[in-house]
Amino acid sequence: MPVLCITVIYIILSIAVGIISSRNTGKTTGEFFVSHGNMSFSLLIPLLFGELVAGAGTVGNAAGAFTSGISAVWGVWGQAIGCFIFVIFAAPFFFKAGKEGCMSVAEAFERRFDKRVKTAVSVIVLIAFSIVYAMQPAAMAGILEAAVGVDKSWLAAACTVIFVIMALLGLKGIAKMNVVHSILIFSILLILAVISLSAAGGISSLSLNLNEKYFSLFVPDFKSSIGEILGAAFAMISAATVVNSCYCAKSISDARKGIAITAFMVMTFATFPVIIGLSGKVLYPEGNPNSIIYVMAERVSPVFSALASVSILASVLSTAPALLLNLSATVTRDIYKNIRPDSDDSEQLFFSKLMIIVFALIGLLLSFGMESILNEWLASFQIRSIVGIVLIISLYWKKVNSSAAFWSILVGGIMATIWHYIGNPYGIQPFWVSFVLGMILLAGISVFKKE
Repeated sequence: MPVLCITVIYIILSIAVGIISSRNTGKTTGEFFVSHGNMSFSLLIPLLFGELVAGAGTVGNAAGAFTSGISAVWGVWGQAIGCFIFVIFAAPFFFKAGKEGCMSVAEAFERRFDKRVKTAVSVIVLIAFSIVYAMQPAAMAGILEAAVGVDKSWLAAACTVIFVIMALLGLKGIAKMNVVHSILIFSILLILAVISLSAAGGISSLSLNLNEKYFSLFVPDFKSSIGEILGAAFAMISAATVVNSCYCAKSISDARKGIAITAFMVMTFATFPVIIGLSGKVLYPEGNPNSIIYVMAERVSPVFSALASVSILASVLSTAPALLLNLSATVTRDIYKNIRPDSDDSEQLFFSKLMIIVFALIGLLLSFGMESILNEWLASFQIRSIVGIVLIISLYWKKVNSSAAFWSILVGGIMATIWHYIGNPYGIQPFWVSFVLGMILLAGISVFKKE
């Protein structure tokens, strides 16, 4: 009951912060999606931090560490590496695109290529972000189910309503809410990691009680781990929140500073749930991996377990509304605007809010089939990684033409999706299938087809 009470109070507080922050904004698509390009780097940090940690980066990382060891950290660290790649190679391109009116990832690709490529990027982004969003109701409901004892299906539906309300506040409202979420997530999990490690007997105790695989960075093998790392890294080039950091920043300096600082924060934060998962394996070897954070917090006190549970919920609340907003922006700007080129701004704004509700319902249905939050999260990176790879190459190799980009993105992204859902045959990660096919098509068509 304490968890439920604190959760309700926290959600009401978060929504109140969002409503106050979004007053007199969100009346145009520019305000709603990218805050009219006037956001300082101090607001970019919590906005970006929220997506990168996510429910999978907390619950999933702790569960992964409990099951297989420190290699679970690569999903989040891969994203941080991708942020640094973005800052160096892609930030100027997206910042300029934002100043020229782009509000979605695919719109920027149209500037470099054509409408075909814009469509291909839209398809891959929608697939990948739908998977990521669908994990959020499942992650939040899973934590609440262990804490309050209510059926997971009903909790997922209630979470979906909350996500919709928050998403409808627009980007500025989400950013201000994420300030609250980020402070809570970082501080509570840091404290819990320190307490958990101490309870387990320290690092020496972990090394004595856990077998060697738990301390290997490459599990199940080097090839698979590198695929996950590169998939997460290059996925950041087309990550809507990272791109939005350029679209809504006051300057390119603010965008780069905000993204780089967040990447350092995320790399540090990623170690917290891993430490909790390893400590939990020592203390509760037969425990449930997906609820190990809650179990470890319960050792401290009921009040602290309530705070820990709410901090995990905050990691989901900081991610899900932004994902809904990004999905809505993709459909509105890349599809609806093409179908109805004469639609005015108010019509597009109405449609975008309707899409938030539609995607929330679709995500709720998909969430019931999610078996492993961490695996689905990592797969979503690998599906869209080809988009980032193609863009980086095309910015520095001018021979890349629209046909080459279109076919490499479309074939690479779809094959990665199929490969994931048929179970990664031969132990090969989707990233490698997507990368090999994508590079063959990109190089071959660029060299032999002149445009």
